Amino acid sequence: MIEQLDNLLSKISGNYEPAAYNVGVRVTSDSRPTVSVIVPTLNEAKNLPLVLPFLPKNWIDEVILVDGRSTDDTVEVAKRLLPSIKVVLEKGKGKGAAMNAGYRAATGDILIVIDADGSNDPREIPRYVTALLEGADFVKGSRFAPGGGTTDMPRYRKMGNGALMLTANLLFGTKFTDLCYGYHAFWRYCLEIVQVENYNGFEIDTALYLQAAQSGLRIVEVPSFEGYRFYGVGKLQTIPDGTRVLLTIFRQWWMKLTKKEQDIYLGFRGIKYERPQAFEVQPAVKFDESPAHRLMEFIRLLSIMMLTGGNTGHVIQRVLELTLEAVGADSGSLILIDENGNVKDGCLAGENGFKTLEASAWEDVLNQGVAGWAIKNRQSVLILDTQNDPRWLQRDWDERHRSALTLPLSVGGMVVGALTLVRPQSNMFTEEELEIFTPLNK
Repeated sequence: MIEQLDNLLSKISGNYEPAAYNVGVRVTSDSRPTVSVIVPTLNEAKNLPLVLPFLPKNWIDEVILVDGRSTDDTVEVAKRLLPSIKVVLEKGKGKGAAMNAGYRAATGDILIVIDADGSNDPREIPRYVTALLEGADFVKGSRFAPGGGTTDMPRYRKMGNGALMLTANLLFGTKFTDLCYGYHAFWRYCLEIVQVENYNGFEIDTALYLQAAQSGLRIVEVPSFEGYRFYGVGKLQTIPDGTRVLLTIFRQWWMKLTKKEQDIYLGFRGIKYERPQAFEVQPAVKFDESPAHRLMEFIRLLSIMMLTGGNTGHVIQRVLELTLEAVGADSGSLILIDENGNVKDGCLAGENGFKTLEASAWEDVLNQGVAGWAIKNRQSVLILDTQNDPRWLQRDWDERHRSALTLPLSVGGMVVGALTLVRPQSNMFTEEELEIFTPLNK
């Protein structure tokens, strides 16, 4: 990621020519793998509006809803929220049956399973895909890895989960930190190695992980946070499902002991695609190489960097400096926000140079300024006169009439910040320039 940012930094230079920005023609490309997200559901109509809109759509090619005979309007709500969603009606009972149906229906190179109740954060999907692109065969989320957590596990369930995990680690020589968490992703070829068709309940996750480990697949755990289910009651039954998991562990162990030796696969798997930035440079569209396009590509990469936990503080000032130079602006700001809407990092440019402010110093800007308005409304803003627009935060010491352009920055459908550019009215921003930069908030 850093190399990509540095390369783009070196390219963002020269005169700013709005007319030079033209969208090219569609081309076919295999620069990145296709990704299928499988969402098992059973009466999740109330939860889907709080889950599906947060899927990072730039990282996903298809979403498959596997519905297990819901009696509410789960399917209708899903289609209304995401018209492109692929619906599979599964008559079999249990999470395992739904997952197997989803595996069969998926067409992507990468398969991801996520719960529909809100306990799994869909915004973590880039973390899983990145680990696969970095060389893993199989990626499983962990609530107990550094950076993970849970608010949906009573103490007695933690003790049971820990006992099951310890048993599995001792029997299989693994070092898992979580055994029964269902948030996972893997390359399609893994389905040729593991056999989980006969597991219909919650124990399918355990069977999947243990078989992957026995088969010599490279398994990587990534931290994940499990939250409370938004609405309804969970289907997990502690004692019955815990017993099924324990029996699955011993069943897999017995299979390990009695399994005949077989040829070991020799060779590398996966990694035939580019690194994660390929997901933000849309594979089906080829753009020109104008400075304006390079600038937009850079902002997208910076947003991904923040979304995936990278350190952005050392590049924000340079980004803002080059942006102001490229568009001929004399002042402005660039802020990045976290998932709670609070400023995570930012830089302000004005007559006295560049300032990196404390997060608390941005409170007025978010609450009363145009940057906050653009973020809340997810819309670009063109201000022709800063002195006569209620969205502009008026300062007693500032009586100048200026022109401003503010752009909400989005990645994967989630707003992650705002860029504000300011010019004197003698060189005010135009509607044409607003159109040029509008893709930044898509």
